Formats: sequence, C-alpha cells, structure tokens
Amino acid sequence: MRKPIIALAIAMISMGAMAATDIFAALDVNEDNMLSAKEASIDTTLATIFNDLDSNKDGFVSKKEFSVLEQQ
Repeated sequence: MRKPIIALAIAMISMGAMAATDIFAALDVNEDNMLSAKEASIDTTLATIFNDLDSNKDGFVSKKEFSVLEQQ
C-alpha cells in the first residue's frame, strides 16, 4: 500500500504540490535524517534514481541531496 502512495508523493513533488522534506520524513523510517537504499526501496522510482541522488556516493541520501527533486 505504501508503494503507490510514495510514487504519488514523488510525482507531487515534481508538480510542486508537496514538499520533498515531507516525503523524506515519511521515507526515513529510522529517523536518522538519511535515506538508505533499503528505505528508498519502498518505491521503484526512488530506488532507480537512488544512486543519482546520492551525490557524495556515501550510500545514503541526505535531505539536501533529496531536495533536488523539488527543483525538477
């Protein structure tokens, strides 16, 4: 059930209808302010672009890295 919701939320980010920080918080299950590949795997689209979002290649996506979705 969460998968379609997250996909819709990512689509809403691209339309400017929802803040990336809200989506980030929903995905950040362990609340460490970083998205792991496991947390990102809840959504096929996010899992696909995870490595592109991880600009410093540390294996996690920070809030700052995730916020580039708002700019698209």
